[in-house]
Amino acid sequence: MALPLTSSTRLADHRDAFVELRCGACAHQREVRADALARMLGWETPLMARLERFRCSRCGARRVEIRLGYVRRSRG
Repeated sequence: MALPLTSSTRLADHRDAFVELRCGACAHQREVRADALARMLGWETPLMARLERFRCSRCGARRVEIRLGYVRRSRG
């Protein structure tokens, strides 16, 4: 289950979560572990403050939606 972000959501508050990134242009989707994302952004940075940094790896668009999740879905 994925949760929407608030303006103050930090990775430090959700260390066991994964971050679901979805492109608003082509609907490409990726799940990233919170610790992997924290290596790039830091644990204390509000995610909404860094939203403009994300870019879709498929189409290059910067229209990325972010949600937090705790139960990983099966890829198969």
